[in-house]
Amino acid sequence: MNKPAPPTTPANPTLPVFSSNQLLQGQRAVVIEHNGERYTLRETRQGKLILTK
Repeated sequence: MNKPAPPTTPANPTLPVFSSNQLLQGQRAVVIEHNGERYTLRETRQGKLILTK
């Protein structure tokens, strides 16, 4: 008999939470710099987020 899956753990309460509105500031895309590299965070027409290098 299969064991039930372990319960999921809630998100780490010590991590800061940012809304996509805070990050995008009314734009459809923003550039995020990380370790000298640039990434684009973009909202799709379907309202999903995509992060690309």
